[in-house]
Amino acid sequence: MAEDPPQENLLCISFTQDSRAISVGHKDGYILYRTMDISDSSILPYEGEMSSIPTMKDVVVLERLFLSSLMCLVSQKDPRVMHVCHFASKNSICDYKFNKSILNIKMNRDRIVVCLEDMIMIYNLKDMKLMHNIVDTPLNRLGIIDLSSETKTALLAYPGNNETGSIHIFDAMNLTSVNTFVAHEGTLAAIKFNPNGTMLATASTKGTVIRVYSVPQGNRLFEFRRGVARCVTIYSLAFSSDSAYLCSSSNTETVHVFKLEKTEEPVNNEATTEATSSWYDVFTRTASAYMPTQVSDLISVERSFATAKLPNSEKRNVVALVTLKGQQHVVVATYDGYLYCYRLDAAGGELDLVKQHRIGPNAEGAKAKPRPTSESGVPNMDDPDNFPPMIHTSS
Repeated sequence: MAEDPPQENLLCISFTQDSRAISVGHKDGYILYRTMDISDSSILPYEGEMSSIPTMKDVVVLERLFLSSLMCLVSQKDPRVMHVCHFASKNSICDYKFNKSILNIKMNRDRIVVCLEDMIMIYNLKDMKLMHNIVDTPLNRLGIIDLSSETKTALLAYPGNNETGSIHIFDAMNLTSVNTFVAHEGTLAAIKFNPNGTMLATASTKGTVIRVYSVPQGNRLFEFRRGVARCVTIYSLAFSSDSAYLCSSSNTETVHVFKLEKTEEPVNNEATTEATSSWYDVFTRTASAYMPTQVSDLISVERSFATAKLPNSEKRNVVALVTLKGQQHVVVATYDGYLYCYRLDAAGGELDLVKQHRIGPNAEGAKAKPRPTSESGVPNMDDPDNFPPMIHTSS
């Protein structure tokens, strides 16, 4: 049996807002996959094609709008330019050039948010008009931002301080600041909204504790301990579509899944039980006040509900929770060109690897005929997930 060809490192990987598709950037352009094909296909089919346009190569930032053909991408050749294009019709819509490198782009059906290291720009999706500049933001070299996919609120979250884990919430529809709260003592490493924009998951550069806050209020809802390691690098966070689960990936081989449910105390009317419970509450509060932070956290936070083991931990990765045939799955895409799929059982525990694919330009599926984007190849104007081509000039 011939060995797989060596896979060059991918330059960027991102899931769409609903995790129904995966966007991959590499030196020759980009490749798009649908997550619903993961379980059924022996070779993962792809959408789009490797670009022959020089500005569309070496793609280091790629954001696709749900399952539509609308994409925003940034090439390593000129990281200051955002290219807005329609891959089905091979239409270049417009280019926007900035004075610094683009670190991140987020989209929903109403807004496009562009993140530089010290500024955030908000554009109206329908006409690509600049709506607002958030200037003099704290230095954000990792481009840590997230935009809720719920268009009624369109909340934007970004670091409020580059020395502590402060988070600023901004209303991208009404263009007003909403709230600022401290999520961690250390600086932020990752943030992620749930699908309806009511919760925000956060992790600091320590990576040991993951927290979930209500937004925009900033009340802490959940607190989870990722593992026994004192410090790790959190790569990504992801909610399930029903916000019942949260998963995290890091520079270790373990992907953690947390269950978002409040554990209720058992009801017992016996006086002795009440006295014992009261004594225990007083003890834990007193102990937490005097113990070191690391020890008191062990008392207050919960452990992961389930875990998935990656074959190696050498490469950066991105994780998502995806529903396949009515069953929840954990999907992990790695920068060395692999896609792993684990079934999430109701009992939790160690998850089974049920599917593995190669992704990227050297994968077998990339040499096959791509999936047609539609029967006619023309985007449907009435479909909110498939915007028609737009013509704009560069800003």
